[in-house]
Amino acid sequence: MSHAPDYTPVYQSVADRKPNTNLRNICFGLMAVGVAATAYGLFTPGHDVNFGAHENTLRVQGSFIQNFMYFNGAAQGGFLMTMIGVTTYARWTRRFKRIAEGLAMFLPVSYGLLLLFLALGGIEVFPWHHQGHDGLAAAGAHHKATYFGTGFFWARQVIGLGFMTFLSLHLVKIGRRADLGVAKGAMEKMGLTAPEAWNKEIGNWEGDDAEVEKAQSKLINLAPFLHLGYAIVYSVVAVDLSMSLAPYFFANMYPAWYFMSAIWSGLVWTAIFSISTAKTLGTEKLMERNFYHDLGKLTFAFTMFWGYTTFAQYLPIWYGNMTEEIGFILYRTHGEVFGQMTLITLVLCFGAPFVIFLSRGLKKQPKKYLAAAILTAFGIWLERYIVNVPSIHSYWMVNEDGSPITGLPFGFIEVGMGLGFLGLFIFVVTNYLNKYPGAVVADPYMQPDPKEVHVHAHH
Repeated sequence: MSHAPDYTPVYQSVADRKPNTNLRNICFGLMAVGVAATAYGLFTPGHDVNFGAHENTLRVQGSFIQNFMYFNGAAQGGFLMTMIGVTTYARWTRRFKRIAEGLAMFLPVSYGLLLLFLALGGIEVFPWHHQGHDGLAAAGAHHKATYFGTGFFWARQVIGLGFMTFLSLHLVKIGRRADLGVAKGAMEKMGLTAPEAWNKEIGNWEGDDAEVEKAQSKLINLAPFLHLGYAIVYSVVAVDLSMSLAPYFFANMYPAWYFMSAIWSGLVWTAIFSISTAKTLGTEKLMERNFYHDLGKLTFAFTMFWGYTTFAQYLPIWYGNMTEEIGFILYRTHGEVFGQMTLITLVLCFGAPFVIFLSRGLKKQPKKYLAAAILTAFGIWLERYIVNVPSIHSYWMVNEDGSPITGLPFGFIEVGMGLGFLGLFIFVVTNYLNKYPGAVVADPYMQPDPKEVHVHAHH
């Protein structure tokens, strides 16, 4: 039977909370590794490859795209999932809403990094930029020549991702104001002192009931715009930043394949942060096993959906032997450079998670669930590698006779930059969570459903 949540440990944790210097130092260390890997790739360019490019520079650019698509997607997808819960009046998703807000804090960081990357020459990694309008038109890609104009490309990234970042942060701010006001009042009644920084966000407080009602009304009215924007903007992002790395390949399902897998990665990271920070945030009792079970079931569903959409794209390309698409598949599955990595990715993205998340009991045991979530998160990171990097490799890293340069481009640059992004991601999310209550204490949907009916079997 559902019980009204007890927020006492949450409020107590705010009063007792201290900066986790060990975690902060680990994050800074990982970021330092990322900077070192980037510097190594840029200042030791490696072998000269096709069109006068440099091997290690291309690897840095490819690794950035891989990590942006992964971490930005997880941040936006995780926050989107809880806002879908707001739109549908779901109750179980509210337990993870503060974690999702933490994920959203990474959006302005990744947005800024992307614009910096493109402005500093990262845009040159895209073959359509190298070929230009005339080159694409001469190759028969007239329909793509206009779309991939440099100015239009910049406009899509700046406006589209800028809109999603702004709206996400605005939604976070709306819900957080009510939480801080309610939490401050409750803490004062308990004889606890709330952080002074909260006062800036709760000025002109109109009373608990009025503020909560206003926040819920705004969230419910604005959330659908986030959903619609996500479907449109992240479809464009999938085409612009990922699929266009192979300028003559296209698949109608590709955009949806990406933005749905971004939600999947967001669910996985929601589980990782909610389990690993529960003690610090005072949410251990709020995160009952049935809530993790619900999150695990949804993660399992997205695992199956990823497997379905992956095979649904592969099957028609294979049996139709489609000229423009088959090369994209063969280079990853049958090429000597990426074949084994593709197999490993399929196992970690689908095979292992499918078997593991079949277990009902595992999804209710936080430590085991955490291990499964970390494994899945790594698998999705590899999927971003195998989707994006081979496209760069096939266009740029070829010999004079047109044959690909042998040797898997996966080493210090790729691992180091991945660890750097990981450290930055964890630092941003945990830094946010450390400032606020671990639960959305003002949200009325944290309470049990008064219309819920429990049926007990007679023995």
